[in-house]
Amino acid sequence: MRGGKLRAKVSHIRPSLRAIATLWREEYSFRVQVASGIVVVFVGWMLGISRAEWIAVVLVSGAVFATEALNTALEELCDHVTPDQHPKIGKIKDLGSGASLLMGITAIIIGLIIFIPALARML
Repeated sequence: MRGGKLRAKVSHIRPSLRAIATLWREEYSFRVQVASGIVVVFVGWMLGISRAEWIAVVLVSGAVFATEALNTALEELCDHVTPDQHPKIGKIKDLGSGASLLMGITAIIIGLIIFIPALARML
């Protein structure tokens, strides 16, 4: 691929990278989720989890990050539509937050399914 085409392809991901940087800078919960993900990777490495377990960890971690990004986008859109408190906007924001919570709970359950047996094998 020629340099110009490669630069054109890379320029398409710049907005995505900017969005991730914004999430990191502005969203405390995203930073907590990334820190948790780093801990999970370290523990998974220490416990020697299987390839299939790594796939599950990576997928669920990505789903948690993506859900948080979508929730943040939804909140930003709601705030743009009306900065005033509105019952429908509040409901929409709550639903987005609920989606993030459900994904977080799912991640914890999957983590327990993977890590409890791995810990038991080590003991």
